[in-house]
Amino acid sequence: MRFGKSGLVQVLLIGILTLTFSSLCLGASYYEAPMLTEMVKAGKLPSVDERLPKEPIVITPVEMVGSYGGTMRVVTVRPQIMEDGGLINNHETIIRLGADGKTIEANLATAWELSEDGKTLTLRLREGVRWSDGHPFDADDIMFWYEDIVLDDELTPVKPRVWSPGGYLVEIEKLDDYTLEFNFAEPYPLVLTHLMHSNGYEGGMFYPKHYLMKYHYKYASEEEIQQAIAEGGFETWAQMFLAKAQINAGSGRAVEPETPTVKPFKVVAKTLDKVIYERNPYYWKVDTAGNQLPYIDRLEVEILKDQEMVNLKIVAGEVDFAAFNTTLENYPLYKENEDNANIRVLLWPDVFGAELLIMLNLTHQNPVIREIFQDIRFRAALSLGINREEMNELFFLGLAEPRQATVVPASAFYEEEFANAYVEYDPDEANRLLDEMGLNRGSDGVRLRPDGKPLEILAEYTVVDTPRGPMLELVAEQWQVLGVKLNIKEISGDLQTTRAPGNQMDMTVWNADKMTDVLFPATPMWVVPMAHGWENSWCPLWAQWYVTDGKAGEEPPEEMKLQLERWELLKTSVDEAARVEAGKAILRSQATNLWTIGTVGLAPHPVIVRKNLRNVPDESLYGWDTFWTQPAYPEQFFFD
Repeated sequence: MRFGKSGLVQVLLIGILTLTFSSLCLGASYYEAPMLTEMVKAGKLPSVDERLPKEPIVITPVEMVGSYGGTMRVVTVRPQIMEDGGLINNHETIIRLGADGKTIEANLATAWELSEDGKTLTLRLREGVRWSDGHPFDADDIMFWYEDIVLDDELTPVKPRVWSPGGYLVEIEKLDDYTLEFNFAEPYPLVLTHLMHSNGYEGGMFYPKHYLMKYHYKYASEEEIQQAIAEGGFETWAQMFLAKAQINAGSGRAVEPETPTVKPFKVVAKTLDKVIYERNPYYWKVDTAGNQLPYIDRLEVEILKDQEMVNLKIVAGEVDFAAFNTTLENYPLYKENEDNANIRVLLWPDVFGAELLIMLNLTHQNPVIREIFQDIRFRAALSLGINREEMNELFFLGLAEPRQATVVPASAFYEEEFANAYVEYDPDEANRLLDEMGLNRGSDGVRLRPDGKPLEILAEYTVVDTPRGPMLELVAEQWQVLGVKLNIKEISGDLQTTRAPGNQMDMTVWNADKMTDVLFPATPMWVVPMAHGWENSWCPLWAQWYVTDGKAGEEPPEEMKLQLERWELLKTSVDEAARVEAGKAILRSQATNLWTIGTVGLAPHPVIVRKNLRNVPDESLYGWDTFWTQPAYPEQFFFD
């Protein structure tokens, strides 16, 4: 891992220093794909020189300057999220994380300055960038998000906390067409993290104003608004607008063909089982020879039923790139079929603090179960009852590390004691703790709750990232020794989205991402009750209380309130030592209380690449924290 104390934490606290990354100005002619040359000749496009910004970003190819052409075939098992399609057509953020996992690089912005007190950010956008339909991308697209979406109480009744440090919403001012000023009520060094991650991409903090104006009552006529509502079958204007504003291609089938984007590829067609993308003719990056990127012409995302179908496609040689649904458990299968399938199998280090994160619902609606789950002895017993070495050998070829749910070792917030808390396999001690709780065994060996009912837990999970089902089956076997019966149920992503925030689950699992210095300070959701959504089932009511300012949910206990206070300090302090100590206090509470339970982590991840797909690095950081493939610059992949 390359997230160290000399990395992002310092970079985010540079104070008044202006970080300016100038793109290479080639001063020579630019070149384009043959399919675009034909469109220029036909008068359907302006010349490539006119389509590129004043200073396009120059990407140095991993192996060589590539050649144009080809259709990349990838798959997804979740049509709402393009999975491998999203890994190729990756996010374009205001600023971005470099390939080393810690350097901040220019992207849609060329310069930024954070004031010494951390309260004012001045942002300079790259002049001449265009949306895929040729319309300029500029400060108005950010101001549209701020003034016409965030400030509109009908569209955004609850203002985003991520833009409200100290409880006060940011104030944004447009200084000129390419310069904006962000003013915060409290110091906010983490704003740079948000600009380079999920709050800094299209559909996050900027939208194509020219495209969405026709759906916004401020700009469109009442007749146009009513027509759009009727055509889409919507009930309200806000419902219609928010549906149209689903512009991020990662949203999959919600994106309509030809929706403007600043990504390498744009959606051009959708069928029942495929989403088709073509190159963005206005993409604003070039290689070192002046060739406009991307090299690849088209991207086909096929929607499959399940992970088993993904593996069948891989070994049959019917995909060109696969990573989202590959598992280390299947690494031998991939290697055996390298020659027959004409593929390379790479191992990229992932950035998961835990490959399987176990979340008991501490705000369970059943008071009997809630009391059991909230007892640290119960959580400690379950953790001590997991044989992590066996799990590592069975599912990760012994290449992962048994560890608790905490940050990666290279983090500024890491302590060895955090990773080692309750990770030893000790079923005797686990049984002693359960006995101490008074959870006696019934005649069948299953422990009984205080109300006399068998102690059964239903673990619901969705299939993604890691082999969650098989890993849960192993956990069920190991907990059976403790007299705890674990039932397992696979559910759809849609059901997960309803049941987790609805406080309807006993338990679910995820992979513990957001455990690097990139995202942990901004989103410590596995150990702080700050996120109310489909991933979080360990404290839905506490998180709901937080995100709604106490209007809904349930007031959390004092230690949870302390976690929130520590996080507030971590977000807003410009004193690095204070921030580090606050982060460690959060993780110390996690190690002591096991709010969530980790298993093994830091495993390598198999990435499948067709042999003639080049410029794919042999190793690249992999995980949500680094936007999966973003450090690999997939826009420069090409078919040899």
